[in-house]
Amino acid sequence: MNTKLQTSRKESYFLVNLGSFNAKMIVMIRRITNFFKQDSSLNTLLWMGLGLRVLVFLVMNPQNPDAHHEVLEYILRRHRLPRTHELFLACHPPLYYLTSLPFYVLGGLKLVQFYGLITSSLNLWLMAKLVRITIKDVFIRNLSFVLATFLGTYVIYSLFVSNDTLSVLMGTWFFYNLIQYLRNPTIKNEIILSLSTGLALLTKTTFLPFIPVVLVIIALVRIRQSFKKTVYALLLSGLIIGFSGTYKFVENFHAHHQFLIHNLDMFPLPTNATFYQGPQSWYNFNLLTLIKDPNLSSRNPSMHSAPLLMYGTFWYKHVYFENNLGFGNCTKFRFIGSTLFVVGILPTLLILMGIALLVRQGFLLLFKWKNEFGSTTFWEKLFKVTCAVLLLGSVATMFTGIIKYNDWAFMHVRLLVHVFFPIVLALATGLEFLKKYQPTFLKYIALNLTIFAILSIIYFSVESSIIAWNWLYYGDKDYLEWYSDKSLGL
Repeated sequence: MNTKLQTSRKESYFLVNLGSFNAKMIVMIRRITNFFKQDSSLNTLLWMGLGLRVLVFLVMNPQNPDAHHEVLEYILRRHRLPRTHELFLACHPPLYYLTSLPFYVLGGLKLVQFYGLITSSLNLWLMAKLVRITIKDVFIRNLSFVLATFLGTYVIYSLFVSNDTLSVLMGTWFFYNLIQYLRNPTIKNEIILSLSTGLALLTKTTFLPFIPVVLVIIALVRIRQSFKKTVYALLLSGLIIGFSGTYKFVENFHAHHQFLIHNLDMFPLPTNATFYQGPQSWYNFNLLTLIKDPNLSSRNPSMHSAPLLMYGTFWYKHVYFENNLGFGNCTKFRFIGSTLFVVGILPTLLILMGIALLVRQGFLLLFKWKNEFGSTTFWEKLFKVTCAVLLLGSVATMFTGIIKYNDWAFMHVRLLVHVFFPIVLALATGLEFLKKYQPTFLKYIALNLTIFAILSIIYFSVESSIIAWNWLYYGDKDYLEWYSDKSLGL
């Protein structure tokens, strides 16, 4: 009798605790949902993102594995821009180096990194402004903006001494100018759009696919005008882009008789960087291997798998040697990366679904354009489809590079930071579809993205604390010996 009574009490306690837990979960989800439904929450997220970037700037070393500082040093010593064959990174256009040079002269690499903090902060502010005018639903807008606020790769690669820091801002500025032009197609906005395209191209060659897209859009906007005016507009846009953005291509043609030259055309590829190991390199997506070991290593097949490389470098610092935030790679704290890979599954599916929906919208627009052409709805749809086209074009560029050069680094999603707004838009499109057909599921997505944000804050806070500890107790913020797990072989 006593045994049955004790069993009954245990079951009662369990049910009471389970009920209490469920009630707390319901309250927490309701609070999270209410937060994202408020228009003011976008500003809260913006300030959190700016604070996170300041924190990372304070502790992270300025350089990544690419020695962009060599270009700055070359300009300082030789008083001219390096030619493509003279330095490994001299293949890049010069705008970033020219604009960051005064910071290098005044305060070295850390001050150049401060320039990156300025461009990163401006970019996040402009991204907030862009999502506000392009994503109407407040709840979906705020959820989508979480990605831009907290994604580690996006934060880190906007703060290195690298032309990626400027290309991040140039990409967002381009999409902002594009929507402004489509909504108000004045000559002024046309010139600004063309100039932003040219300056983006002067920052990084990855903006090359933007040129034909801009010219097509200008032609569509002016198609109902006289043929003469349309041709003049296209010529003006082409001249602006050509004069402002093609310096590197002209230099390449003058010196080497070809417009496009990659640094791997001039310098040999390291043997440990080869990617292709058979057809599985294109389709292997065994996510469990990333979850078991979130680091890029010889034991992890991600180095030879395009899907795993893209997923791994998107959601976590998969490439352990790209900066000095090493605690999450060299200890068991690396399993925060494993957790981020799990948490990233749902948002990734929504992004992919959003891209598919935008492509579908593109085909519908192509076949039904006569019914809507010239209307506000048409231009808004065209903007979204253009974002998808440029995102897919940038992904195609990555695959072209990896096929040609067989270098796994081409699958690092840092090569997509200039088209990050289309990724945010794709997430928003997926969320809109979910709201239409499964609205009750949205609150769980909100919980999922909140967990992602919390994990990102924990990751950067712990990494920053470890670096501060090293600096205080060892006088070397990058000291690894006391915590590094030698068995990992990193």
